[in-house]
Amino acid sequence: MKKITIRKIKRGFRLLYAYFCADKIIGGYVGTKAKDHRVNMFDYHPEIQGYSRNNDSRYNLGDYLGFVVANWMLEKKNLSLDTWVKKRKHFKCVGSNVLAGFQNATIWGSGLPYNPTHRPDRFLHYYPFTRLDIRAVRGPLTREIVLKWGQKCPEVYGDPAILMPLIYQPKCEKTHDLLVIPQFVTETEFREKYPDLFMESMNTNDYKTVIDAIASSKKVITSSLHAIILSDCYGVPSVLFRGLKQKIDFKYLDYYYSTGRRNVKIADTFEEALVMTPLPLPDLKPLQEDILKTFPYDLWE
Repeated sequence: MKKITIRKIKRGFRLLYAYFCADKIIGGYVGTKAKDHRVNMFDYHPEIQGYSRNNDSRYNLGDYLGFVVANWMLEKKNLSLDTWVKKRKHFKCVGSNVLAGFQNATIWGSGLPYNPTHRPDRFLHYYPFTRLDIRAVRGPLTREIVLKWGQKCPEVYGDPAILMPLIYQPKCEKTHDLLVIPQFVTETEFREKYPDLFMESMNTNDYKTVIDAIASSKKVITSSLHAIILSDCYGVPSVLFRGLKQKIDFKYLDYYYSTGRRNVKIADTFEEALVMTPLPLPDLKPLQEDILKTFPYDLWE
């Protein structure tokens, strides 16, 4: 029999809080308060999670891009995230946030970070405990899981961050042979280990600086999912390595599979990534068209 620890008991209480108060918070156990009469979009707080940060920013660009894309879509209809709606609603966009909280949320391009079959709380995501209105998901691996939960999920794929070239086009020359972008959770440790590399941080909301750095490089090596996505968007070959601490392939394969690339190679170490040939760049236009068509404007009606 597994030992019941104080930590497990606390986690159980947090789970109960997150489930029964899901409509009042944004995200999981430590979400911010949801606003009444608004479409509340998931907001991730790395500083609350206690992750090491490189530049004292509360932002993870991978999640922040959701606000950039959603606001761009809403401006087309003279709407915003502050537009009054009849009741409180929840919306999840860019990021591995399908598991975050137990809201009856609308999903537009979100994904799962891993296969949650080992999680004891996974049944709370099953229909009808949680009712998801899914318009698109990041990739086929996420779709396979949510269908098992009894949720309806169309075969529409694409991380909304693939729309960034429609929002911002950098004007810069190729000035660097190699750019390295660590996954933000391990960035501080990575910089200490490799201090002489040309490196960019995802611990920011300054998407233009990050995109400029990518566009000015001939090759990107990264352990960040959205650095891979942005590299694909701006036509820069990239190599994925697993990082210093974790080996979680699910969310990366989910994205790669959405682009039709099934023969995926992931470097186990940064040194291996240095000599690995990048995957072919994908044609993102069909995914972009599907994502544009499925934006849930009806939430603001």
